[in-house]
Amino acid sequence: MVLPSAKQRHTANWSKLLKSHQIRFKENWLLKVTISAFSIFWIFMAIRPLDWKVWLVENTLLVSGIILLVWTYRILPLTNVSYILIAAFLAMHAYGGHFSYQFTPVDDWMKKILHTDRGYYDRIVHFAFGLFIAFPVREAVLYVLKMRHAGQYVVTFAFIVAASGLFELLEMWAAVLFDPKLAAKYIGMQGDVFDSHKDMTMSLIGVVLALGLFGIQRRIGHKLSRSRSSMK
Repeated sequence: MVLPSAKQRHTANWSKLLKSHQIRFKENWLLKVTISAFSIFWIFMAIRPLDWKVWLVENTLLVSGIILLVWTYRILPLTNVSYILIAAFLAMHAYGGHFSYQFTPVDDWMKKILHTDRGYYDRIVHFAFGLFIAFPVREAVLYVLKMRHAGQYVVTFAFIVAASGLFELLEMWAAVLFDPKLAAKYIGMQGDVFDSHKDMTMSLIGVVLALGLFGIQRRIGHKLSRSRSSMK
């Protein structure tokens, strides 16, 4: 019997830490670090935002998402990979909200590089939504619906596209309810009547890329399983 090396054990431990659904919160130090890092970043982004009204609208949606994650933690535990990706997306959203999305330092840099008057940070965040959130959505599909065939990809794709459209509607209604005069500024159309459509397209591109990564991951997994079987 060949015992695994220290490197193999280390790799296996990290794989379990990142991909397991069964780690109790008390023992899940990586999730605690992720929550702490995001909380500290969010607090910094809450200090003197560019426009309090825009920040409030943006963070109403953000806090609602966090409450949903806390509520579903016991009944639908995700892997640490998914929680890290969710935290990364929410951090990008919090950063955009601090600068009212249209005036981020990232936009200033991109305007100089691309020689354009329009900011594109919001499009980057929509792309990140499709790419990052596809991972926890697929996990939920596998965990709840037990889909192991191509249907898991169809449901993940449909959910992201639908959620992207719903988010655009929530943006509009939240802005109108908080301050009708603020609506156009908050939604960030920047003179583009097709802004919402382009935002949704970026989410669509993100989820398609994620689905491609899932397919590659699945192929690699099958090849590894076959090679292990042939070695026995």
